Amino acid sequence: MAKVKILAVEDDVDIAGLIEKKLADSGFEVAMRETGREALDYLQNNLPDLVVLDILLPDIDGLSVLNELAHNPKTKNIPVIIFSNLADEGSLEQAEAIGNYEYLVKAKTDLNVLVEKIKKKLKI
Repeated sequence: MAKVKILAVEDDVDIAGLIEKKLADSGFEVAMRETGREALDYLQNNLPDLVVLDILLPDIDGLSVLNELAHNPKTKNIPVIIFSNLADEGSLEQAEAIGNYEYLVKAKTDLNVLVEKIKKKLKI
């Protein structure tokens, strides 16, 4: 069976390293991107099984990336887990308005929980 491919979009180098290590150690093939533009560029030629997406990114914010994913026929069915420290009600509502996405707050979520949520989303 082919490895499950995860695109993780995180601009904090330390957190990105932790996410990449945890997902790789959990058996996933991981592509890390630091910006929204890099993520969208990656998705032009690659279709991961799931996207882990931060909201606060240095260029295009995660909600804009999410909106692009949701409205592109090629990527609209890719499950997304939002993994961000931006936990205000407005961001949650914006994500819900785009679609049915899991929203995890980094500061309150152990990476083991993230792995479990990914497995649950992908039914593996």
